Amino acid sequence: MTHPRTSRRLAWLPNALTLGRLAALPVLAWVILRADGPTDAVAAWLFAAVGLTDLLDGFLARRLHAESAFGRLADPLADRLLVAVGLAGLLWLGRFHPAGPLLILGRDLVTIVGVAALKGKGVDVRVDFLGKSSSALVMAAVALGLLSTADWIDGLFWVSVGLSIIAFGHYALGILRALGAGRSTRISSRG
Repeated sequence: MTHPRTSRRLAWLPNALTLGRLAALPVLAWVILRADGPTDAVAAWLFAAVGLTDLLDGFLARRLHAESAFGRLADPLADRLLVAVGLAGLLWLGRFHPAGPLLILGRDLVTIVGVAALKGKGVDVRVDFLGKSSSALVMAAVALGLLSTADWIDGLFWVSVGLSIIAFGHYALGILRALGAGRSTRISSRG
């Protein structure tokens, strides 16, 4: 267990990592735009390193008892933007058929707009295990897709697309139930 004084002194660290992830996005986009394609090792390793900060900031926020309203908003947004830059990069490089990246990008856009709209209706949508798992698989597939053209990576990418759509469906069902019941609630995909 972390000492309370240490927790207070380091409480800024999870949000700093999230801000660092956001600041790294233009650099990642620049690296991808300069790549010859269909893969680029520098882009892959940079994407992976930036993606790992998501695991680290979540771990630290819980460990340091530094969870915040800013983190609950900025962390998933930074994740979605990281995935968007990676997927746009894969499209730019011609690495995958456009349907997969566009499905995930469309899902993420609907999710971001939907979560913002539902906040005003008293529906608090939070990421649960299925959402985290689908996001982690998408991030892994994007990093690997930037690194290599191996056939198994293509399969992994399409599994990540399918899991993303399933997770989105579970969130949507939970939200529809909550709105139908006319209650303010917190929704997860188990919902």
